[in-house]
Amino acid sequence: MQFLSEIGVDVQLVPGASGFIEHIAIVNGGLQVDPRAPASGLLHEAGHLAIVPTEFRHLLGGNLDASMKKIFEHLDSMELEPDSHLQRAMLQTGDAEATAWAFAAGRAIGLPDNLIIQDDEYGGEGRFIRSSLAAGAYVGINGIAHAGFCVRRATPYRPLPVYPKLAYWLQHS
Repeated sequence: MQFLSEIGVDVQLVPGASGFIEHIAIVNGGLQVDPRAPASGLLHEAGHLAIVPTEFRHLLGGNLDASMKKIFEHLDSMELEPDSHLQRAMLQTGDAEATAWAFAAGRAIGLPDNLIIQDDEYGGEGRFIRSSLAAGAYVGINGIAHAGFCVRRATPYRPLPVYPKLAYWLQHS
């Protein structure tokens, strides 16, 4: 929770909080966390917030599908160029990108990989997803790289850190 607060995610300790992930609720672009929340769930839900551009983050809450639908409707009304930074960033806000962000954040704060993603999570595929992320072979890595958080391999053309290191923790506008 300290790391999340330091990077700018609104995190509040709220006994009894619960949402899509037990013991964690997304409310108005922030997190309400029950003390029993596992680090893995906290990082994943924070990942959803972190990868959404600042100007839309406050719209996230409860049912993320409904929140994202509202954000994309607003984005469409803005009539931006298809390759604008905001369009590209929003196209990279899925569950796979949140998972890749969570793994990078867990590594950055020194958690063991098996606490970042537990074996029984993701429908029992936690171990596989964790090993894919560790090997740099998970689809969400491509998404956060396209959103500008990192690169998949070092290149002189995009001087960004190589995943799992990230250039920044919160998507800007």
